[in-house]
Amino acid sequence: MVPLSKVIRIYTDKGVCTPLSNSVPMIIILIALLLRVCYTDIRYRIIENKCVAVIVLVNIFYLYSISQPVNFISAVVVFGIGIIVILTNFIGAGDIKLLSALGLAFPLRELPDFIFLVTVSGLPLILIVFCLHKSSQGKFSKTLPYGVAISSGYLLKLLI
Repeated sequence: MVPLSKVIRIYTDKGVCTPLSNSVPMIIILIALLLRVCYTDIRYRIIENKCVAVIVLVNIFYLYSISQPVNFISAVVVFGIGIIVILTNFIGAGDIKLLSALGLAFPLRELPDFIFLVTVSGLPLILIVFCLHKSSQGKFSKTLPYGVAISSGYLLKLLI
């Protein structure tokens, strides 16, 4: 996938519109949806299926708007590996569905970069949850709202 930083060109000297103008609404909608995912994941530890379904559709339209292919194979690989990880109770099903939905944007060769950025985004989250759990004397949940890290990793990957 072409990084967002390479797609962003304002206007040429002849005033011709670039792919950015087509993709801005899609990016805004994606960010709004990812903020909703973060909120519900932090508040209720749930990532809603409806929200993930809309993210899939918006992601497909976004890829179409910047003339990039939809990488269904990447999404299937992430989902397949995710099912195995779900069985270990290491991560929730909503997190895997979100990873798969966002994985549509990246070819297989870029998936490791995406997963790395999600992991790096999760490190501060681990520290915050640990500190909140300790300071609240166990009243704050120890589970991680990993939708926050997944959303952050996705947005970082688009920018790089």
